[in-house]
Amino acid sequence: MQLNGVKSKVKFRIIGIIFLGILWACHSGRESVERDSGVDVIRFDRHLFALDHEFPDIQSLDARDSVFFRLYVEGILQLGKADNPELPELLSLFLQDSIILEVYDSVALRYPDMMSQEKELAEAFRNYAYYFPGKPIPAVYTYISGFNQSVVVDSNFIGISLDNYLGEDCVFYKMLATPIPRYITRRMTEREIVRDALYGWLNAEYPFRPRRLDLLSGIIYQGKIMYLLEKLLPDYEQERLFGYTPEQLEWCRNSEESIWEFMVDNEYLFENQQMLFRKYLNEAPFSSGMPQESPGKAVVWCGYQIVREYLRKKDCTLQELMEEQDYHKILRGAAYRP
Repeated sequence: MQLNGVKSKVKFRIIGIIFLGILWACHSGRESVERDSGVDVIRFDRHLFALDHEFPDIQSLDARDSVFFRLYVEGILQLGKADNPELPELLSLFLQDSIILEVYDSVALRYPDMMSQEKELAEAFRNYAYYFPGKPIPAVYTYISGFNQSVVVDSNFIGISLDNYLGEDCVFYKMLATPIPRYITRRMTEREIVRDALYGWLNAEYPFRPRRLDLLSGIIYQGKIMYLLEKLLPDYEQERLFGYTPEQLEWCRNSEESIWEFMVDNEYLFENQQMLFRKYLNEAPFSSGMPQESPGKAVVWCGYQIVREYLRKKDCTLQELMEEQDYHKILRGAAYRP
C-alpha cells in the first residue's frame, strides 16, 4: 500500500485532518422533529460501501441516508452537486479507489459496532435534555472522508469520520503526503469520538457571535463550551475533556496565574488579530511563548475557570450562559483573580 505521491482517480482531497478547530457546518433551516435522547448511530459508511462499486444505485439508499448524502458528496467528498447526472460515475471511482477500500476495511475491522459510543452519546443527550428541555437531539452518522474533516455538523445531525479514529499509530496517518503531527494523532483514537462529536456540535449549536470581537471573548467562549461539555460528560476526566495529557493538565492547574499574567503582560486579551486566535485557540503542540510543557490552547483553562467563577457568583442557568455573548460582562461578573 502506498499513500505518498499517489494520485487519486477522483478529485476529492485526501489531506491531513482539519481538526475540530475548523468545522464544516451547514446552516440549513431547523426542520427536525423532537427525538428522545436515545441515540442510534447510523452507519452510512457501511450503507455506502454496500452499493455496487462499479454502478452504485444512489436511489437505493434509504431515507435516513439520503438526508446525509447531499452533505457528504457536496461538502466532504466535494464531488459536485448531489443531483449531478455524472455523480454515479464519480462516486464509483471513489468506491473503487484501492486506498479508500483499504481504509474502509480498516474501519470495518476497528468498528464492527458503535455500541459503546451509542451508550455514551445517549447519556450525554439525556444530560443535554435535562439542561435544555425541548431542544432537538441530532441524528448521528458515521462515514469515510479520506482523512478530511473529523466531524461535520448540520442543524439536524452530526457526522463522524471513522477513518480519523483508527488509533494514534495507524499507518495511514504516517504515509500521507503531509504526515499528521504526533500531538494530533495521539487523540485520533476510539476514546475521543464522543468528546469530539459533542465538542463540534456544541460549537455549531452555540456559535461564537461576540458583542466585542477580541481574544478575551474567544477564550471565554471556549471556556463556556468546555463547561457545558463537562456537564454532558460528567464521568470524563478533565484531561480527556480538554484534550490535554495528564501532565499538561497538571501544568495548567499549577500555572493558571502565569498563563493569565502572560496574556495580560503581552496585551493580547483585547486584540482581535486572527494570528492570535490561531496561536492560542487552535490545536498546537504547546502554547506559543509558554514552556513546552504547556498544552496548545492552554488559555482555554483560564476561560473555563472564568465561567465557573461567573456561575458561582451569578444566578444564571446554563441556557442563559450559552446565549450570553457579552464576554466582558462574564469577566466582570466572575471578578476573576487567578
